[in-house]
Amino acid sequence: MVYRIKRLTSHTTVILSLMFAVFLVLDLFNPMMNFVDNGISRALLALLCISGVSLSLSVWKSGRRKVK
Repeated sequence: MVYRIKRLTSHTTVILSLMFAVFLVLDLFNPMMNFVDNGISRALLALLCISGVSLSLSVWKSGRRKVK
């Protein structure tokens, strides 16, 4: 179960991080498009934060279990 969650959150984190990198580059070239400051970007950023925290917690938990 933890492996599936770790796999899902790692893929989600990579995809959302790449999306935001593209949004930031597009925003630099055309600030009128306003990619970073809209509702969809805020929702995706919240998802990125949640997946990042859950991924780090699952890695921490699995690493801690191997030590004991």
